[in-house]
Amino acid sequence: MEALIAIDSFKKSMTSIQANQIVADQFAKQGINSRQIAIADGGEGTVAAFLANQPGGMTVQVATVDINQRPIQATYGYFADQKLAVIEVAAASGIQFITAGLTPAETNTYGTGILIKAAIARGAQKIVIGLGGSGTVDGGAGILRALGYRFFDAQNQELKMVGADLSRVAHWDATQVTKAVQAVTFVTASDVTNPLTGPTGAATIFGPQKGLTTVAVASYDQAMQHFMQVTAGQVSAHLGDGAAGGIGFALRYFLGAQVQSGFKLIADLSQLTAQIATVDFVVSGEGQVDDQSFMGKVPIQISERAQAAQKACYLMVGNQKGANQAFADHGVTAVLPIVDHVATLAAAMQEGPANLARMADRLARIISACK
Repeated sequence: MEALIAIDSFKKSMTSIQANQIVADQFAKQGINSRQIAIADGGEGTVAAFLANQPGGMTVQVATVDINQRPIQATYGYFADQKLAVIEVAAASGIQFITAGLTPAETNTYGTGILIKAAIARGAQKIVIGLGGSGTVDGGAGILRALGYRFFDAQNQELKMVGADLSRVAHWDATQVTKAVQAVTFVTASDVTNPLTGPTGAATIFGPQKGLTTVAVASYDQAMQHFMQVTAGQVSAHLGDGAAGGIGFALRYFLGAQVQSGFKLIADLSQLTAQIATVDFVVSGEGQVDDQSFMGKVPIQISERAQAAQKACYLMVGNQKGANQAFADHGVTAVLPIVDHVATLAAAMQEGPANLARMADRLARIISACK
């Protein structure tokens, strides 16, 4: 009996790798062999998933800055034999760097640009950039400035390109962008399809969670439209441009980035579909599943692949909302909430590893008894 374990992270409780190992340990006690695939969707954990799912990688630490230009140390993944770097925007420009009173008007992604420059200097010819977990809404201008692009106001003064500068851009220049930058193949890992501007754009949808007030959303969206008009020559509704506060636009338009689903990148890398076909059952899960999960969330994408291969698929979750039949229609054999006693959210998150271990033990005993 062999299982494939591919659990997404339980945010603020367990990483994908930790959750997978907890379940694998309990299965082993009942004589069930397992394989593990670290899961990510372009957000936190993308670098770790790449490093876990293929050999030859290393972690590289770089001195850079956060969204408010404060010095920090951040890491990225590097595969020397492939000349491949994997960078998470969240590492230097993540939402965890937002402090009280700090708004998108004052921040940018310059620190992520420093990581990209460091990877290129190390020899990277292909760079995968995970866009999840960003803390800025600067249209990716900070990254561009770090890579040599320059932006000027109407008085020909160079701008730092924090969010407040988007509306001030009068013209831009790329003469200082090196051939090394131009030669790199960029891939963005994201499952966000929002355009840069408009009712579903970066400022409107993601701005408030990053400190943008409701009153400021409309003017900020206009500033983003201005930035797109000046740089790209027109305001368009290109899907995915609004990802990570507009980084999707910067990487696509200026650097020719290929846009790919973050989960699909990991699935292809790990040969997920082929592995599902050769095991007896599959285990996935995450912190919560609900009706939103059917709109492309990772556990359901995995259960649907299991369904196509006629394999049972169990989801271990912190919380379930929605009818069992709805999940069954998408290939889920059973949803197994791991919290088995009354607890606050904080307690449930702290006790997550122990709760998951108990549920994995229960499932392993049931499956072993039915052999």
